[in-house]
Parts: sequence; C-alpha cells; structure tokens
Amino acid sequence: MNVENSILILQGVLFLSIAYYYVKRPPKKINHFYGYRTRRSMANQEIWDFANRQSAKDFMRVAIVTMVTGLVLLPFENPLKILIQVGVLLMGLGVAVWHTEREIGKYFDKNGNKKS
Repeated sequence: MNVENSILILQGVLFLSIAYYYVKRPPKKINHFYGYRTRRSMANQEIWDFANRQSAKDFMRVAIVTMVTGLVLLPFENPLKILIQVGVLLMGLGVAVWHTEREIGKYFDKNGNKKS
C-alpha cells in the first residue's frame, strides 16, 4: 500500500473516531475550547446542548462520507485523490454548520428563547 492510500484510510478513520467521541461525549458546559461554538450556540445552555447534539450527528455523517470517499478513491492512481477527500470533508463541514444553524433557527428565536 502506498503513502497516498494510507493517508486516505487514516484520514477517514481519524475523522470517524473524532466524530464518534463527539457523539458519545458532547461538551456539558458552554466553553471556548470544545464543541460547536458560534454566537448563537453559546447564547444559553439549552441552545448549547441542542446545537452540540445536532452538530455531532452532522459531523458523524460527514466523517462517514469522508471515509467512503477515501475508500472509493483507493484504486485510482490520481495524485489529487487526497485533495479530493479533503475537499469533500471541507464541503461536508460547511453543510454541517449550515444545517446545524438552520436547526437552531427552527427551534429557537433570535433572542435564544425556545419557539412554541
């Protein structure tokens, strides 16, 4: 197995491991170091808990797609395959942030209060 293929597999495993840990151990309290940290998600504890549960699920999906992308790219001899996998990861993370923010907006108003 060449270095590129090893990187493809390790990158997928790494992100899947991080996502699994994040799903199993989301941050309990609002902090500036670990978790889904945006102005909206840090408005209060209820939004923080909701946003971190949602973003953990989204990150797990992104990690799975990243891993599958790496496995699909394994047999190809394309020197850009690592960049393709990183591109899929970055696009996935962008979609995950967008989706989490949209979900926050569905359940909480602009002042951080739960919608009825």
